[in-house]
Amino acid sequence: MNIQTAITNFQLLTIEYFSLENNFTKRMIEPFAIYNTKGNWLLIAFCRLRNEFRAFRIDLIQKIIAKNKNFEPHNMTLEEYFEYCREK
Repeated sequence: MNIQTAITNFQLLTIEYFSLENNFTKRMIEPFAIYNTKGNWLLIAFCRLRNEFRAFRIDLIQKIIAKNKNFEPHNMTLEEYFEYCREK
């Protein structure tokens, strides 16, 4: 599954993810953007489990499953996302 294609097509994804604390979770996400910081590639997505935007390290994603469902695009720019993070 190409993450960029899912972002472009507003396609729901299910991911299996190990956090940095080594906790395993399965999440349904609405992918938003990919960026690199300090040598780590991150996927920014709206997490339906937590009901908020989250950043997932791509190297910690164990499995990606593309769903045959689309989501409504979030009316937000990447700059607005970073502002949202600063306010949190």
